[in-house]
Amino acid sequence: MKVAVPRYGGRIAPRFGFVEDVLIAEVDEDGVRSVEVLPAARRTPWEIPGVLHRKGVRVVLTGGIHGQFQALFHSFGIEVIWGLIGTPEEALDAYLSGRLVAETERCLGRRRHRHGKGPRWE
Repeated sequence: MKVAVPRYGGRIAPRFGFVEDVLIAEVDEDGVRSVEVLPAARRTPWEIPGVLHRKGVRVVLTGGIHGQFQALFHSFGIEVIWGLIGTPEEALDAYLSGRLVAETERCLGRRRHRHGKGPRWE
C-alpha cells in the first residue's frame, strides 16, 4: 500500500496548499519498503490528489487541509488523516503502529488551532 505525506521544509506541511513536495512511501506489515519524492513546485494543490491517485496512493497523512481538498481526495478513494505535526517519518511510524488519532471533522482552517497540543499520536 502507498501512503503519502505532503511536506514543507522537510516536515509535514502545516497546510496542504503550501506543499513543496510529497513523500510517497510503499508500506507493508514490516514497515516502509521504498520511498519516492514527488516535487510539487509545478503542480497546483488541485492537481496533486489526481497525481497521487494515479500513483496508487491510498492514504494521505497531512497537517491542516481545507474541506474542499479533503473531498477531492475522498472522490479518488484516498483516506485523509489530517492535523498532524512533526516529521514524515514520525507520522509513518505512528500510522503503521496504529497510534494515529484520526480527525472525524473537516479542517476549519485558521479558526481552529491545536493550542500547542503537539503531534496527534500517543
